[in-house]
Amino acid sequence: MTQGTNVFNGDTVEVEPGGDSVLLMGHNASVHLASDTAVRFFRCGDTSTVQLLRGQMSFRSTPQRPVQVQLGDATIQPTAGQMVVGTVSLTSPTTANLGAQQGSFTVTAAHEGKSVLVNQGESRLATLTTPASQTSANPPLCGVAAAVPSNAVSTAWVMIGLGTAGLATGLALSTHQTSLTCEQKGALVSPYSFPCQ
Repeated sequence: MTQGTNVFNGDTVEVEPGGDSVLLMGHNASVHLASDTAVRFFRCGDTSTVQLLRGQMSFRSTPQRPVQVQLGDATIQPTAGQMVVGTVSLTSPTTANLGAQQGSFTVTAAHEGKSVLVNQGESRLATLTTPASQTSANPPLCGVAAAVPSNAVSTAWVMIGLGTAGLATGLALSTHQTSLTCEQKGALVSPYSFPCQ
């Protein structure tokens, strides 16, 4: 993509290794995609849904332009009426970290039939509950076919952990953290800047 390119309903955006991209949704809402990340974008009225296929992203949701994230059968929905800044990172094919930097969001896992509130400064660890070989396509979003059926992210996820000592600390508890570069760690902590030495 070149700067200023429009993204349409159902489009997939991929960021190559070493790259970086920001999708502007209007009304100060945005999605920051880190290196080696792929997402699919859907627009339903004023709400934007970003389906994370691989990599890591941070999002800014505003009351005027809500941004929600889909990860397999799990949906991350910002609390209504709040400015919400959050991060979602697929740390391995079977684990993901979800964190709230500002505001709060609700994670709903469809197969579990329950929701979990993630408050500001907290993070959650999600794991796959079924093998990737048993994947199935996600239901359509906004009238557009959703995930690539062969993608492992289209399986069921369950939240198993909670960190309350601050977002940076909570994300640092991941056993996969040591395999991340400084820039990747920075993308988990802040959508703006992170000092790398």
